[in-house]
Amino acid sequence: MMPANPRETIGMILCGGLGKRLRPLTDSTPKPLIEIKNGYTILDKQILDMKYAGINRVILLTGYLHEKIEDRYGSRWNDVRIEYSVEEDPIGTWGAVATALERFKPRCTILISNGDIVTDLNIRRMISSSRYPMVMFIVTMRSPYGIVELSGDKIIGFVEKPQLPYYINGGFYVVNEGFDLLEFIGKPGSHSDLERDVFPKLVRSGLLGYYMEPYDVFWRSIDTVKDLEEIRKEFAYREDKPWGYEKLIESTLSYVYKKVLIKEGYRIPLHRHKASETMYVVSGKIKVDVDGRELQLEQGEKYTVKADTQHAVSAIETTVIDSISSPNVGEVYWLENQWAI
Repeated sequence: MMPANPRETIGMILCGGLGKRLRPLTDSTPKPLIEIKNGYTILDKQILDMKYAGINRVILLTGYLHEKIEDRYGSRWNDVRIEYSVEEDPIGTWGAVATALERFKPRCTILISNGDIVTDLNIRRMISSSRYPMVMFIVTMRSPYGIVELSGDKIIGFVEKPQLPYYINGGFYVVNEGFDLLEFIGKPGSHSDLERDVFPKLVRSGLLGYYMEPYDVFWRSIDTVKDLEEIRKEFAYREDKPWGYEKLIESTLSYVYKKVLIKEGYRIPLHRHKASETMYVVSGKIKVDVDGRELQLEQGEKYTVKADTQHAVSAIETTVIDSISSPNVGEVYWLENQWAI
């Protein structure tokens, strides 16, 4: 097995779980192949997100129903090289990662992810900002229940599933080039997990850093049917793009209203369309190139791009835009490859 190029980053996705709490859906479908919208699986999104972050080699750590995963992705999928590390019996998350590290012997930066996470994490930013031997993506904890607000002896309000002032493991990890995780932790002798057998040892040695997004990033772990229903609701009118996503909010005979996310460091390539489009910056900061002119927009500012005007949009910070246009704005003419990184 050829070792990885030390200048590249490879991805490893944990895909071997049984998905017991999602039965009967997982009786015949491995959890990562569950669709979050028609024809679009959890694993599709993760691999594409890695691709758009510049990762062109992904190792899938499989087990349960691994043949179905191999049938879907083969050795190359959407220009990403796909390889497999198959566990015949459950050996835990660290067992699966350690087996892959021993087999493939990568000598480069590694992005490891849990195969049941759906998120808008900026992978490219996480990798470039890593300063510790290993870095964990963390997110704020969301209460699974609504909160009751009290004052004296009466209820004064309710907050539906608020963000709590605590952080949880977001299920993505960067192992930086030059750090031999397998040598440091040691080969597991039996069933072994990252959470129990790896992270505590790294913490005791001061080797585990964290990464968090500078905005309220979308993040969900699909553990139950209810989780899946919520994610499918989110993705029903959403289309993921290399730069983030476009989500249809409302469409009438006179206008189309979309919410657009552009991740920091990413760009909507040069294009034009037949209708005018007004962009309002909800949060973040962007640079708009309009017919060779450059202008910068920040939170609360708006700009209207006239019909048939060439323009591109770059995110200086991760940015959310409200886009209002006439219905035929969907006729987009790309002057650069819209799927380019």
